[in-house]
Amino acid sequence: MLWNAPFPGQIMNKTQFDHFIEINGVNCHYRDIPGGKKGSIVMLHGFASSTYTWESVDRRLAEAGYRVLSLDMKGFGWSDKPVNADYSPETLVEEVKAWMDALKLKDVIFVGNSLGGGIACMVAFSYPNLVKKLVLVDAGGQRMKLPKIIRLFRLPMAHPFGRLIYGKWIVRLILREVFYHKDWVDDARVEEYYKRISTFNAIGSQIAFARTINFDLYEIYMQRLREMTQHCLIIWGKNDAWIPLKHGYRFYEQLPNATLAVIPECGHVPQEEKPEVMFNLICDFAEGKDLSSTAREFSVDLKVKERPDARNNPNGAVAQKRNMNRNRRRKRNA
Repeated sequence: MLWNAPFPGQIMNKTQFDHFIEINGVNCHYRDIPGGKKGSIVMLHGFASSTYTWESVDRRLAEAGYRVLSLDMKGFGWSDKPVNADYSPETLVEEVKAWMDALKLKDVIFVGNSLGGGIACMVAFSYPNLVKKLVLVDAGGQRMKLPKIIRLFRLPMAHPFGRLIYGKWIVRLILREVFYHKDWVDDARVEEYYKRISTFNAIGSQIAFARTINFDLYEIYMQRLREMTQHCLIIWGKNDAWIPLKHGYRFYEQLPNATLAVIPECGHVPQEEKPEVMFNLICDFAEGKDLSSTAREFSVDLKVKERPDARNNPNGAVAQKRNMNRNRRRKRNA
């Protein structure tokens, strides 16, 4: 039985940071946490997820001086989930762009996890004036073997079968797949996911999205990653079972201005499993700082590309690589 959800446009335990806005006739939920004057950070969730996934880092980033916004895309979280709507990634990209336009957001630091990472990449490529820097967190978009739940949702009769078997046990099972530390999936976390996925047509919207996945189409974007000009930080959980680390290396190889940070003992959602690491990496990257100090502190494996514009930049890639090499020499000589 599905949870007794609120009416569309309503949420449970609303805070002063929760807002709704109508985008193309759809009531969309977003969080907006005011900060200082360092600029705006936009955060976008993954499949079957919501703004909840960022709640362990968003307020801290605001306290560090940023305006931090996160959006529930159409069909996810507390946003409306209209029946027979178009849930394709191309449509979601345009709706995210429309939301940013409505809030007059541009030159943002765009952070996206999983599906949200793929959408963020497409927004950055299609509308470069909107995105100053890009953070891809275990991002989707590369050709890959789909997770079991998405493969299930692409099958005939998935909707009645999904509604029949749906319950907190399924939510817990999926979360335990995406977490490296299985015992960190507690009742409170399961409840937050369950409440949102129990809203009207939530199962239907997840199925509708799953059936739009077309890697042949995404390949058009992936083949043009080398044309992207924004600096990009790629963050990956070393133990991601949904989108394995090899896909993080592919993004690193294809993006010309990329840094790759691999977090040990971490799965598909580092923002939930390793929020302290995420906060420090995003802050350092946003401020143009050397990431090697944070990498050492949290045993993060850092790979930095040498960029042509970085040679004379003390905060650039060459400086980061130089500092890392210096630190390795110090360790050997210690």
